[in-house]
Amino acid sequence: MKQCTRFGPAVWFTFILVVAFAGSPAMAQTPQPFSADFSSTSPTSGTKTGKWFSSPPKMRVEMTMPQDSGPYSGDVTMIIDGKTHAGYVLMPQAHMYMEIQPNGARDEQGMRNLESLSRGGDLCAGNPGSTCKKVGTETVNGRSCDKWEMVDKTKHKAVIWVDQKLYAAVRLQEDDGTITNLTNVKEGAQSASLFEVPAGYHKFDPNSMGGSR
Repeated sequence: MKQCTRFGPAVWFTFILVVAFAGSPAMAQTPQPFSADFSSTSPTSGTKTGKWFSSPPKMRVEMTMPQDSGPYSGDVTMIIDGKTHAGYVLMPQAHMYMEIQPNGARDEQGMRNLESLSRGGDLCAGNPGSTCKKVGTETVNGRSCDKWEMVDKTKHKAVIWVDQKLYAAVRLQEDDGTITNLTNVKEGAQSASLFEVPAGYHKFDPNSMGGSR
């Protein structure tokens, strides 16, 4: 799958993990479940929109991928269980799914990020080679957030606004002008079925398409 932003290996993965691993037993408190609208606007690739659902430690992201995204083209849903580290990509139009194996090292980075945040620590605690600096608090998309500046090991910069209650990044602004937002946040219990592979879906084998990505 193509990275949603140029910061994919560092900042974008942090953006996802700040939601996906919320509610780890090691955290000081468990964030509330919520749903939100998702959007990411890039000066070069336009705008992607979708829905975000969080029921710690599980998350679900629905979006429409560009037609040149190989087997992931069209409507795509990603489900991640932060406790078991299981992941699935659903392709609703074809009633198919594919298992994904989140990177174990990055999983541990995400866990350390959240443990650090829950204690008022550093957002980059689990990201070797990246540095983070908390620069204040702001209200963003109607939510009270801690504002962080992040520099990855390639010297790319980003600003991340982390919700003080949900431990979710509600805005990510990259130095190339790409902006990702969670808006219309609604706290409340989410249906368990959102985080399961629907009945009737069959497993997709990427080798059947010559390993297309």
